[in-house]
Amino acid sequence: MSEQDGKYKGQFQAAYVPDPEELKARKSRNLWLGLALAGFVILVGIVTFIRLSSSDLSKGAFYYDPQDGQREAQELPPGMTEDMAAPPPNLTPIEEAPAEEAEEAPE
Repeated sequence: MSEQDGKYKGQFQAAYVPDPEELKARKSRNLWLGLALAGFVILVGIVTFIRLSSSDLSKGAFYYDPQDGQREAQELPPGMTEDMAAPPPNLTPIEEAPAEEAEEAPE
């Protein structure tokens, strides 16, 4: 397969083994870092819960709106009339048939 001449001829160093003091310091650092991260996650969860519980999601706004319920109708741009802003007549919703007619049709 491969020849022995092409292999690396250098020496390898042994893996580093930390002292017990270094292991203790590393463990303490990791513990505090983990607690800080857990605290941040809990803080974000609480803030999200408070913001979502104070908003009304039934209006179709699936995000927090600080002006929820305080918004007025937007003004039309200069030069635009109410007729221009109205949707075209062919885009009106289709009315459904009354329930009585729907029951009689299958007979």
